[in-house]
Amino acid sequence: MDYIFILVGLSIAWLFMYKIKWLFGFGVSFLAILIYSILLFGLSFLLIGVNCGNPKMLVFLRMPIVSFVIFRVFYLLFKKIYKRDPENTAWVFEKRSIQDVIFSILFWLLGVALPFFLVI
Repeated sequence: MDYIFILVGLSIAWLFMYKIKWLFGFGVSFLAILIYSILLFGLSFLLIGVNCGNPKMLVFLRMPIVSFVIFRVFYLLFKKIYKRDPENTAWVFEKRSIQDVIFSILFWLLGVALPFFLVI
């Protein structure tokens, strides 16, 4: 069960890899992901308070909100500077602009690895 908390905690990273378009807009997908992240954040505190599950693993449920906020900040900065959406460079094996590659690397370092080590 503990590994499921880690997989759920990495849900924003999964979206970044496979459905990055869902993270871009301010529409229904934005609200759904935001509500999902907030619910997981609150659920982690609730489950720790009730003493249900391993507290060291339950904190991984807090990762999606941190990753989502970091992604939105990076996305809004990228959009403001380059006037376009970043392209996903994870599954593309052709040359992409260096801005997209840097965006992806920064998100993986600060949006996935940093929250992962913060909750440990």
